[in-house]
Amino acid sequence: MTQASSIQRSRRTALVSLSALVLVLLVALAGCDLFGGGSSSGNNTNNVALSQLAWCDKPLINFQDNSTTNQATLTKWDDVKGQLGFTTYLPTTLPKSSCLVLAGGSIHDPIFGGQFKITYDLPNGVPISFSEAPKRSGVSDKLTCVQGTSGSATQTATPATQTPGSDTSICLGVIANTSIAIASRQSQSDLQNVFKSLQADVDWVPANTTTTPSPTPPVPIGS
Repeated sequence: MTQASSIQRSRRTALVSLSALVLVLLVALAGCDLFGGGSSSGNNTNNVALSQLAWCDKPLINFQDNSTTNQATLTKWDDVKGQLGFTTYLPTTLPKSSCLVLAGGSIHDPIFGGQFKITYDLPNGVPISFSEAPKRSGVSDKLTCVQGTSGSATQTATPATQTPGSDTSICLGVIANTSIAIASRQSQSDLQNVFKSLQADVDWVPANTTTTPSPTPPVPIGS
């Protein structure tokens, strides 16, 4: 394996771990109301539409259909977006030279109903990850931000002026029928601005995306 391939594999592994961390915090948002909390995606000339960004590596879209025993995998967004059960929200643009690492989740899940997870790598090498699911009853609409240390979330508020570092800031909130978690090593104030910029049904699939076709479910014997 070349050094470049090793670096790409290590980066993707780290970003997958970040997506998993966001999902854990999203589960917390669905189950309880955290304590009250208090520029990466502002629209400017250095930003481009999400669909104009490139993949960081090979295209990776992977959604699991949990309504079937064989848990079929869907790799085309058009086959998924109408089955999530909620509206997706993303920034309309990101800084030029950002790239898409991966996107995925599940549909027809007995617990979530649907999940949507997507991670980008920003030009400064800092990833930003979004994880979304249907809003649960009793969840506060108030935006909450927490600080994770060494990859684990804590319930200790930090100033909104915190500077980017090795720790992960996580902001949790609700828009209409959707619970949203955003995680990155940016400051909490930056993530709060990202949250304010989110729009519904943003076209995020990069142009000319080619993914592995979804496998055809086996035909039962005797049918």
